[in-house]
Amino acid sequence: MSQFFVARVSKLSSPLNRRLCSTAAASRPYLLLGKDVVGESPCGGKIVNLNLYDPGKEEQVTKKNQILPKNLCKSTRIGSSRGWLAMMKKRDSTVRLTNILDLDNSSKTISLPPLIKDETERLINVSVSSSSEKDCVVAARFYGSRLSLCRVGDSEWTRIDVPVPDFRFSPVMYSDRDSKFYLNSCSSEYAGPTTDFTSKSGLDSPVSGYVRYPLSELPELENHLLLQHLNVQQLLVQSPSGESFIVLWGVDCFTEEGEAVQWERNQEGIRIKTHTVMVFRQDSEKGICEYTEDIGDICIFVGHNEPFCLFASDYPGLKPNTVYFAGHSSGFGVCDLASRTLRSLSDSPRHRLFWLPPTTSTSH
Repeated sequence: MSQFFVARVSKLSSPLNRRLCSTAAASRPYLLLGKDVVGESPCGGKIVNLNLYDPGKEEQVTKKNQILPKNLCKSTRIGSSRGWLAMMKKRDSTVRLTNILDLDNSSKTISLPPLIKDETERLINVSVSSSSEKDCVVAARFYGSRLSLCRVGDSEWTRIDVPVPDFRFSPVMYSDRDSKFYLNSCSSEYAGPTTDFTSKSGLDSPVSGYVRYPLSELPELENHLLLQHLNVQQLLVQSPSGESFIVLWGVDCFTEEGEAVQWERNQEGIRIKTHTVMVFRQDSEKGICEYTEDIGDICIFVGHNEPFCLFASDYPGLKPNTVYFAGHSSGFGVCDLASRTLRSLSDSPRHRLFWLPPTTSTSH
């Protein structure tokens, strides 16, 4: 087992490049930075410029004069998966899936029933089983015991209760290889079932869990102070060829003077940055993992989206054997796994950031 590392961080020597364009091809991965409203559309919607970041060219691009339909206005982004951006209407909690890079195609919007939640419930992420509308199932994961599933055409969401506290903070992802949803943040001490949490629900989209990688095997992470200062996410992701990986993404919290402090989101005067990124190759049969610094031609994208993998050689400019990351208030950048180096690409605004996979590729 290689030792846990604190990756070296380097900044780009020049400011973030910007480029305006009338179109931005959906056949490349992009980071969705936000939108600017530039006018009103005749149909009652808004005319917007989409602000995107192209990791291959390492520059910001703007997809100009896109028509945001009326039914997507006053909606909040709640997740992204397989090219779909999930948006929730503030007024009535209805959910819609849209291909944000193809707003001109009205068939690229799917309507779902209201996602009713308690005021105290916080959404973790959204996972979608298919890039097409046919037989598409959407999973919405909340902190705690709740997972909600909805097949396109259903009149309401179905709630699935999962064990807590072992799965309390677990995101959800869909596996093409196994045709099921997974929860991937199970405690290494968990001794309960990990096969099918939906067996009594009558749903044909199983939800399963598995034992997470034990942090106790990473000596430096056993340090009490470091554990207090780091917010560590474990994210399951599958490559286009079906390989499974677990990404450990550790985010640090410190004062303006550089003093490490205990993790607390949205605390005044506190800065956040990515501290380390590690990748573990999962044995699909035994469920165990092995630390690796070589994932070959693959690059992995993690953010507030469902993680996905791409072959770097398919997309000019992408770097193989890397992890691209984008976090809330912590900036976005890239980690070279072989050299164990973190490189910051830019600071990020204080909102959730979503990597969008190419719509023409098969990710995960």
